[in-house]
Amino acid sequence: MYLKELKIWNFRKYGNSGDAGNLPGLIVEFHKNFNLIIGENDAGKTAIIDAIKITLGTSSEDNYRISEDDFYVSSGGSTSQEIVIECIFTALSEQEAGLFLEWLSFDKNKKYELQVRFIAKKLSDVFSGERIERVYQAGPPNSATRLEGVARELIRATYLKPLRDAENELKPGVRSRLAQVLKNHQAFQKQDPNVQHELEVIFNDANKKVENFFDKPYEEGKTIKFELENYLQNFFHQPINNEKIYDPDFKIVQVKLNEILRKLSLLLSDLPAGLGSLNLLFIATELLLLNSDISHGANITLIEEIEAHLHPQAQLRLIKFLQSEDQEKRLKGQFILTTHSTTLAASTKLENIIVLNSSVAYPMGEQHTQLHKDDYLFLERFLDSTKANLFFAKGVIFVEGDAENLLLPTVAEILDRPLHRFGVSIVNIGNTAFQRYSKIFCRSEEWLTKYPELKIPVSIITDVDVRPLSYYENKGLSGKIYSLESQDQIASIAKILEIEDDDLAVFTGHVFLTKKEVRESFSLLNTELKAESYEVICSILENELSVPLLNSMREKKRENIIAKLEEDRSKIQVFVAPHWTLEYQIALSSIWSHLLVATHNLRYKKPTSIENTKKYEQLYKKLQSLPD
Repeated sequence: MYLKELKIWNFRKYGNSGDAGNLPGLIVEFHKNFNLIIGENDAGKTAIIDAIKITLGTSSEDNYRISEDDFYVSSGGSTSQEIVIECIFTALSEQEAGLFLEWLSFDKNKKYELQVRFIAKKLSDVFSGERIERVYQAGPPNSATRLEGVARELIRATYLKPLRDAENELKPGVRSRLAQVLKNHQAFQKQDPNVQHELEVIFNDANKKVENFFDKPYEEGKTIKFELENYLQNFFHQPINNEKIYDPDFKIVQVKLNEILRKLSLLLSDLPAGLGSLNLLFIATELLLLNSDISHGANITLIEEIEAHLHPQAQLRLIKFLQSEDQEKRLKGQFILTTHSTTLAASTKLENIIVLNSSVAYPMGEQHTQLHKDDYLFLERFLDSTKANLFFAKGVIFVEGDAENLLLPTVAEILDRPLHRFGVSIVNIGNTAFQRYSKIFCRSEEWLTKYPELKIPVSIITDVDVRPLSYYENKGLSGKIYSLESQDQIASIAKILEIEDDDLAVFTGHVFLTKKEVRESFSLLNTELKAESYEVICSILENELSVPLLNSMREKKRENIIAKLEEDRSKIQVFVAPHWTLEYQIALSSIWSHLLVATHNLRYKKPTSIENTKKYEQLYKKLQSLPD
């Protein structure tokens, strides 16, 4: 079984929705194995973790008390009177269904479902004033009853708090977390309460050896125990009527399993270890309870800010392990983590990420976005930490290369609109595969029937990439070229290549200078065509190199780029450099002289100034007069 869904009404920043206020203010859909919740500060990540803790309880029995501050306050200042948190479990095995039988219901697919609910109400009476009543129950709302006994224990979550003190958690003591973990591990479950556990036998033998040591004379006729007995005889009254005599015994620990476990500590060899290493040891200890031999229960692990005390490489190794197939074989459980780390976001499969934005949780699984399976495979390879900052942004600008990545922040600074101040991230994808990334923000039709769109504005800045006539003239090229620009051309060539028209979209607006280039490019679409077929294709593509032709190609390609990328015009806007590239546009602009100086200084390593570029003004005027 696993936690499929969390619903929250009026808890902290999450209120309610619907005309009657009867719908939850937040719904979170979880992956059955691994979930990484990401979002900016105050997005509500901790509220989600706390909601699960409060409703299910924790294995360390953290006692969280609902306070006045936990009740939702509306924008108008009114405070809600009731908090409801609901956890819905699914995929129960037959054995688990038997354990939760009296609380079970069925989902729309007629599968077992367990609803666990926490309700907190504000009550007032004349004796105690205002107080908060807390109710824990399970089952459908109209027949819910209190969840108790073994069933309650089976849904408890393991919780690792942020900035946890791993060193103290692993030390001996009455509230030792190490003792709690070991006590619940199957290796310490006694089948027969009348038979000593192996660890009790070991400590019993050790206690006897300790006692023998203190009974051994250190001088003739003197032992430490004998001396203590003499002192005690003087300190205590003389026993009468068979009264018990106080007799000192030296022991390592009482021979009871719980007492033994409380005396244990866990260290990394004998070497001094820092917070990061101890944190990893503590996490490894918690995972002991999630081994594959545990067959019942949810086994939920909640980890806040998993990056605490861990450097990026340690974060990477840990997150990769928790998502690996090896983990799924060895550990039966569900992980729900929160993070601010772009390293962790980039190292997590996109389908396991949940983005919090505007008080809505957006799972990134395939059924929730417009991404296809091959998009997920692509992003898993190329979504690195420099690109993963898009998940933490209030707005995203996608660019295709280094020039835009360097220039845009500088332009924004000059305009007194620094991007960092407005929470805008620039993502350099290094190619023109914008749809692979922009569709991350486009929700599926099924999602939009129930939940809102992801309201992160997205801009795409790209080049039209149709060269001007001057480029070909400078190369000494003129006359015939081969270009794909019309729908008639596309239909004719698609028929020859035996492919769909859409498969040729990548070549729209592209100029081929030779027949060899045509063959090399189109042979990728059909490797079995004969040479004469390419002669026919070249005749279809053949055009006279001219300004009107280039202008026509440029406009059609620009329209195609925008139509392809602006699938949701309310959220994704495309800006195309209309005359070739962004750099070329700057060369045609009023700051041409600054670009000229920068290019000269970089190329020749001999500093010059704008004053020395006056001789180029005639060239600049000629550039501006060119119709293309």
